[in-house]
Amino acid sequence: MGIRAPTIYDVAQNAGVSVSTVSRVLNNPRLVKDETRQKVMNAVGQLGFVPKAEASVLARKDVGSIGIILPFFTSPSYVQRMRGAAAGMNGSKYELAVYTVGDRVQLDEYLDVLPLWQKLDGLIVMSMPLNERQTTHLQEHGLEIVCIEFGHPRFCSIGIDNLEGGKMAARHLVERGRRRFAYIGELGIPNYIIHLSDLRLEGFKQGLREAGFDLPEPYVSRRPYTREGVEEQTNEILDRDPPPDAIFTYSDLIAADVLRVARRRGLRVPEDLAVMGFDGTDLADFLELTTIDQRLDESGRLAAELLMSRISDRGRPLQNIRLALTLTVRGST
Repeated sequence: MGIRAPTIYDVAQNAGVSVSTVSRVLNNPRLVKDETRQKVMNAVGQLGFVPKAEASVLARKDVGSIGIILPFFTSPSYVQRMRGAAAGMNGSKYELAVYTVGDRVQLDEYLDVLPLWQKLDGLIVMSMPLNERQTTHLQEHGLEIVCIEFGHPRFCSIGIDNLEGGKMAARHLVERGRRRFAYIGELGIPNYIIHLSDLRLEGFKQGLREAGFDLPEPYVSRRPYTREGVEEQTNEILDRDPPPDAIFTYSDLIAADVLRVARRRGLRVPEDLAVMGFDGTDLADFLELTTIDQRLDESGRLAAELLMSRISDRGRPLQNIRLALTLTVRGST
């Protein structure tokens, strides 16, 4: 007689909770206190418990599912990456399941529960770091992972050189004859999202120093992103004496707000003020914005293709791809 597979009753007994509590943890963890949820997840891990897949999942024959988990934001960069992933799966046997995360607790919940239900063949994790406990949990349950903007030695990943991107922006603005520079970035980014503003700023500073210029601290502004906040930041910087003749921003979204403020003030772009973004979104194309293009659609497409190849061949070597950045020059510089 074979070894009996652990049941939900075994998990409940091990964790010292009721069967209904285990069910809530696996189906709607937000209804359960963090301490109780962790007890249940520890019992699940110790026993090697795997819930029975839903009948609809068992009935699948030629259809698979790939999940993409991303921050709960409407940032154009996230939308374009997701669009690229969907394009990469077009014509395949996989459907796309999207999971949006609003805080660290929700991220932990998803990463705890998703591998157990065996609904997914693979998961793309976008712009969010994984800790060692989560990494081990995902691997123990055989879920293939591809990370975007976060490199991990156990998983495939897609990324860029943000430091080099900042240097590219500096070189371009200097070549355009600019001599007084400013930077507008973000602070207050939630702790479950990869922080990139500092890298882009540092690269910008290094690029300016290499060209013989500096970036004085009064000309650097970083705050939590809101449209009204960026307008305030831009007006404060443009009121400096002397005002900058070039502003590099953390993202195309921020650059769009800077452009709006500059035009309201009657400044000519680029004659009086050059404005530059980072991302390479559709928004930049629409606004004729010069930007550092990080090939968002391509990163999503590659992540999907890389994940599908790993699912079909688990022995395939891990790949950590770094996409080359492109300077796209338009009318704002």
